[in-house]
Amino acid sequence: MTVPTTAPEDPLAGRPPGANLWEHAGGRLDCSRGHLIGIVNATPDSFTDEGRHHGTAASVAHGERLAAAGASVVEVGGESLRFARRTEPEVEAARVVPVIERLVRVLDVPVAVDTFKPAVAEAAIAAGAVILNDPTGLRDPAMARVAAAGGAGVVLTHFFGAPKIRPRTFPDVDVPAAVRDWGAAAIAAASEAGIPAARIVVDPGVGLGKSPPQDLDLLHRIHEILALGRPVFVPIGNKKVLGAVTGLAAKDRLAPTAAGVAWCRTRGASLFRVHDVAFLRDVLTMTEAMLTGEPGTWHEVVK
Repeated sequence: MTVPTTAPEDPLAGRPPGANLWEHAGGRLDCSRGHLIGIVNATPDSFTDEGRHHGTAASVAHGERLAAAGASVVEVGGESLRFARRTEPEVEAARVVPVIERLVRVLDVPVAVDTFKPAVAEAAIAAGAVILNDPTGLRDPAMARVAAAGGAGVVLTHFFGAPKIRPRTFPDVDVPAAVRDWGAAAIAAASEAGIPAARIVVDPGVGLGKSPPQDLDLLHRIHEILALGRPVFVPIGNKKVLGAVTGLAAKDRLAPTAAGVAWCRTRGASLFRVHDVAFLRDVLTMTEAMLTGEPGTWHEVVK
């Protein structure tokens, strides 16, 4: 039997200078290692939190817990993407702006906003958010103008279809290839709108207009998205595909979420949008150590 003498190549090795850096209005994030993006659902009807963090005080407290647990970014959202009536921009802004204003005063990590409405994005950036996560991938030119004017870091997301509308069918395409084609054009369009590539990370849109088999294929081949030359952002927390594979309800998908974080990190993804930061911090820390052979810190242990 032939035993390999070298480890598999690091999927991030050999990338051009700057390809693993994500710039935003507050600085930059080194994406040559993994990071957790902690989710604050400031909504009464979120999929997983079930409204537990709705209300400014509850949302701020949760954001503080996420940062203390190890989140590199805290992301605030004011509308669930569940298939229901859209939230008016002024209602959504009223949910997220007070939370962002308070979090930016007390946290040492960047604060992001999750919205597809330009008016909400503008208000959130004015309140101190330095990252914009638009699930429609800057489809609205007004959103690109807001991001450019605010100097925000951008999560550029692939979405078949549109928010809040249940798809009747799924495109019969090679999804990773479709995401790569879309991503190249979307990054170029963002650049023309005044958003340099250095401020962009790519979210291939797990669960957004894709069937569970397509989502699984996308996760299996997540390394192919690295071809776009930007850090890869995976919103893996409690996703539907995890339930389709395991049969678990959304609130019970921590174990498959952990598997998704570990797998995608070893395949080159760097940023993981999750709910349970405390648990997944340890998963990511150990995955990182096994991937590189070097822990960030050696701890003294009794046994």
